[in-house]
Amino acid sequence: MRTLYLVFISIFVGINAYSQIKISGKITDEQKNPLSGVQIHIGESETISDANGYYQIHSLEKGNYEIHIFLDGFNELIKEINLTQNQTLNFTLSKSVMVLEESVITHIHQKNVNNVETVNQEFLQAEYSGSLAKSLEKIPGIQAMEIGSGTSKPVIRGLGFNRVLVAENGIKQEGQQWGADHGLEVNPWSVEEVKVIKGAGTLEYGSDAISGVIALNNDSKPLPNSFSGDWILFGRIANQAIGSSLNLRHRKENFFYKFSASYTDFADYNIPTDHIVYLTRQIPIFNERLKNTAGNEHSVSAQVGYTSTDFESVLTVSNFYQKIGFFPGAHGIPTLDRVQDDGDRRNVEFPYQNVNHFKVLSESTLRFHPNSLKFSFGFQNNQRQEWSLFHTHYGNSQTLPEIDPDLELDFNLSTFDAQVKYQHQFNRKNKLNIGVQSQSQKNSIKGYNFLLPEFTRFNIASYITNEWEINPKWNVNYGVRFDHTEIEIQPFYDNYLYEFLSQNGNEQADEFAQRSQHLEKSFNNINGSAGILFQPNSNLDFNLNLGSSFRMPTAIELASNGIHHGSFRHEQGNPNLDTEQGWTSDLKISYHPQSWNLELNPYFYYFSNYIFLQPSGIFSPLPHGGQIYKYSQSEAMLTGAELKIEKKFWDRLNAFVSVEYLYNRQITSSNSTDYPLPFSPPMVFFTEWSYELVKNKGFVKSLEISADAKIASKQERIAQNEEITNGYTIFGAGIKSELNFNQFRANILLTADNLTNEKYFNHMSFYRALEIPEMGRNIQLIVRIPFGK
Repeated sequence: MRTLYLVFISIFVGINAYSQIKISGKITDEQKNPLSGVQIHIGESETISDANGYYQIHSLEKGNYEIHIFLDGFNELIKEINLTQNQTLNFTLSKSVMVLEESVITHIHQKNVNNVETVNQEFLQAEYSGSLAKSLEKIPGIQAMEIGSGTSKPVIRGLGFNRVLVAENGIKQEGQQWGADHGLEVNPWSVEEVKVIKGAGTLEYGSDAISGVIALNNDSKPLPNSFSGDWILFGRIANQAIGSSLNLRHRKENFFYKFSASYTDFADYNIPTDHIVYLTRQIPIFNERLKNTAGNEHSVSAQVGYTSTDFESVLTVSNFYQKIGFFPGAHGIPTLDRVQDDGDRRNVEFPYQNVNHFKVLSESTLRFHPNSLKFSFGFQNNQRQEWSLFHTHYGNSQTLPEIDPDLELDFNLSTFDAQVKYQHQFNRKNKLNIGVQSQSQKNSIKGYNFLLPEFTRFNIASYITNEWEINPKWNVNYGVRFDHTEIEIQPFYDNYLYEFLSQNGNEQADEFAQRSQHLEKSFNNINGSAGILFQPNSNLDFNLNLGSSFRMPTAIELASNGIHHGSFRHEQGNPNLDTEQGWTSDLKISYHPQSWNLELNPYFYYFSNYIFLQPSGIFSPLPHGGQIYKYSQSEAMLTGAELKIEKKFWDRLNAFVSVEYLYNRQITSSNSTDYPLPFSPPMVFFTEWSYELVKNKGFVKSLEISADAKIASKQERIAQNEEITNGYTIFGAGIKSELNFNQFRANILLTADNLTNEKYFNHMSFYRALEIPEMGRNIQLIVRIPFGK
């Protein structure tokens, strides 16, 4: 009997084991490249694909199942299957980000609650206009604040400086963002993807993301057992720029490295005028070239990493250097002698600036399928120097420095970042994110002039967000964040100013000479946001995001006291400033049937204590300082809308149209002082039409021509100390081609901007206050040669 029982049990177990089914297969993208880290859910079982895209799931019963496959950046794949035996099932995922296809940004239906625009490397290279910020201007709501030759700052909905946060691989880019003459210190050719997050969906990023986030990513993994790269050559006529960039990518099974290097040299740039007007005085511009705007920049970065199903680690080291001249009038009133043509278009004389940005970023991820734990660390050293031939406004009281006598200002900022993020996935429709972030900063100063004191700053923050797909039509995202910040500012006493004022009988000499007081402040903030995505069908999306926003006052706002050449005035900080706080609402409606894509994006911002520079009515004690502008706070509001229309005709013709409108103002007790906020862009209409002439004929894989027009209205709503800027219309054109000669490939892009050589002003330009127009006609050539496989 016992033997019979054992036989029965053995047969039952054998039958049961035999009934268990295994599925396996490979996950790839549309180019048949394997995808690692893909999550696969079937029934109560789940797994993740390995470095080669392979997966397998055991112990499944016979029956009907719904398999769910998803990976960040790709459309989720849902498929019904019937299991009767072991099966091999391969799947292909399609990208869910905006891609540049024939010069038009195309929309793919995706479940993203936040207002996010994503562009890839191909878009960035095709739209390159001398700087990264300028390359993003086709995205509605993004503007570039021009600084000069190939340098600009990003502006989102009229808010820039420390109200736009730029992050690289999740770590905030730290420099002197507060200055109008400081650009982004990033190599645009090494950036692989840019996400622009507008409105209230910036909770994870914290302070400085009050208007939005520009998230730069260059952490994609090369394919297993591959080697590839590209070599880029480019040139521009308007400033005789020439440059080159090299990118390399190599990977074995799990280990990989990437390398990028670039160099650009540019000359004084052309402007379509023979004179400018500065403080009612006419200054000649010789040969229509803006003297001393030449310069050069170079960057290098290296990345090494390890990737597998359960663990991933990447280390990135980079250095960016730039030297660029200032037009002589940018540092004091230009004289005829200083603006005379010196016969050398590429030399850089006084005044000029040096910028060096060194970064080390480390990111490691542990996966406990389907959960993960990510550690991010960063170190940055940003050094910015302004060099100007030694001069003193204090008569004979200030002596020539023995070391670096012509170093006017030197800011050396070191920043340490540490972040931990845990992602818990309750199921494929419900994801929880918990994060802790900390940052420590120290800024030192040198130079014979003074603007900003030394300071240290420490921040620690935590946040929790939840992403929940209620059903296929409704998705929500909500969260809360807490920040604690401490800042200590060192005192600075100006002996030279004291002697100068005393000799001139100023009874307040001692008070004015104390340029900076010792200051210790701390700030605490709790903020939250919530978003809803409603998709009634596959052609229609409604995104609504609401949230509170905040920004810690910076050292420049709390304790500056000097002539800021970037703003052409004496700026004075206010140690009594509170945290800038407000509320944000953002609605995005997308309609994209077949070959159409229409997006309407109205928004509204309210600030309870917006920080701005206000004329004080007090004359500056600094020689040639003029009136003092003090940092103050008041209520403010900002509203506007962005419209984007895209259409593809007959598989060859593409149309792109965008319209941007913005209105803002301060809210004070008197309507007479309700001025608009500074650097407010005018209403802008932009359109681009492209047509593919040739497609897959011989060695010409594609040949496309394009034409565009940009119309900006007159900006009469101006802040204090700003000038009215007239409207303008400029035209452009381009030719793009992809060539294949056996194993040799090349992408060629020839573009022309400002074809009519129009004289116009960018209201947000660094040189606008000097009545200096934008660049004249410019022709640009970019040749990209990819290689490897």
